[in-house]
Amino acid sequence: MTTTPLFRSARLTGHAPDRRAAPLYADLFGAARGSDRLAADLLDWSRHGVAPWTLFHAGRAVGVAGFRIGFGGEGLELSFHFLPDVAGQGLASEFVQAALDHAITTFREEHFHAEVAPDNAISIRVLEKAGFRPEPDGADPVRMRLVIRRPDRAGAPTRPALSA
Repeated sequence: MTTTPLFRSARLTGHAPDRRAAPLYADLFGAARGSDRLAADLLDWSRHGVAPWTLFHAGRAVGVAGFRIGFGGEGLELSFHFLPDVAGQGLASEFVQAALDHAITTFREEHFHAEVAPDNAISIRVLEKAGFRPEPDGADPVRMRLVIRRPDRAGAPTRPALSA
């Protein structure tokens, strides 16, 4: 893909959904579900200009992550899916922090939510480090929410402090 990146972090670039990412979607979600997921992302992108990006690291497609408009909930839904061979490099944490900053400044959004399988402790931890908190309903999947506090006196939005 040679499109201009729409999202950047220190090590990741995000590009609009593209049919050429079909092999990545298949690797992440399985053949049938990947095809459906890519079709949904392409449709959301064409309608709203908001859908998960194809993420690249060191010139290689490594994940699909970004936002969906929260039709069923308040704010934007955040999701992130990375290939298993890039696990442990901190890319998910880097992505979530940079994506939230992007959404705050570009979309002017303050409300975020995410859904995570209860056995996905790593993703839950990544979201908690970014300030997300699980809803107390014990649902499966775990529903997590983040509300950005109003801007401080200098006009910068504030988030809960990161923990190690």
